[in-house]
Amino acid sequence: DAATARTLAAVHGLPLATQKEVQDLFGLLALAPARRWLAGVSGSWREAAPQEVAAFLESWRHHRLAMLQTAYLALHDLILGSWYAEPSTWAGIGYPGPLKELQK
Repeated sequence: DAATARTLAAVHGLPLATQKEVQDLFGLLALAPARRWLAGVSGSWREAAPQEVAAFLESWRHHRLAMLQTAYLALHDLILGSWYAEPSTWAGIGYPGPLKELQK
């Protein structure tokens, strides 16, 4: 979908070392045992209920391990940054776009 494509484009805009870290994170979360243990999601991500995903993200957001908090922040920033960078989403938040004086 469009959100996934925007997020992928954002990842491709990151430095190569950071792209590798993001790839490793997504690769780990794609493995069923790791997904169950680290995220608490027993089925596939496509089958996960929204409340399961929300609970996973919230648990990482406040986790005692700084590494999981950092992973949460990376996911958060990638998704929100991708969404807010897309002009088609601006009307929904009442953002008129960049000032014309700043555009050249």
